[in-house]
Amino acid sequence: MKKLILIMFISLAALAFGKDKPTVTIQIVDSQASTREFTYTTPGKAGTSNTTCNTNGTADTSGNATSYGDNTSYNGSTNLNANTNCTTTSTPATPPQTYASYIAQENVRAIMPDGSHVALWCQAGFRRCANLRPGKYTAEIDGSSVRICAFDLSQKVHKIKYKDVGGW
Repeated sequence: MKKLILIMFISLAALAFGKDKPTVTIQIVDSQASTREFTYTTPGKAGTSNTTCNTNGTADTSGNATSYGDNTSYNGSTNLNANTNCTTTSTPATPPQTYASYIAQENVRAIMPDGSHVALWCQAGFRRCANLRPGKYTAEIDGSSVRICAFDLSQKVHKIKYKDVGGW
């Protein structure tokens, strides 16, 4: 009895969490490949500058000092020699840069089983797309998405996700 309950539980769990959706047959009327241009910008960087200085010097004093009451007189000479070396390191600023790129996309016009005409769109940069020829295809409908089953040359089935973008 426990084995039977366990088998029933596993079977129900497999049905509840299965990935396959109910399938329908749709008719592809035409398919067009196109590209969409997009741009993106990278920010620039401010320039930097750093200065480092090193000073070396000597002082040489020679002579006599004489004091007369409140006044002091000094007879002599003072020689001062100093040397300063500075080094500046700079990194130039870089301006923001804008880049342009292209994404391949596929646009499909299809007739659904209820007779409604829909336009479907697939963008290759985010998923696998295919150039579908006119004809009938098996598909899974999942909200506003349609997964069309297409065969490759080795007859392997690929489910290609298309988004519904409205009627035509």
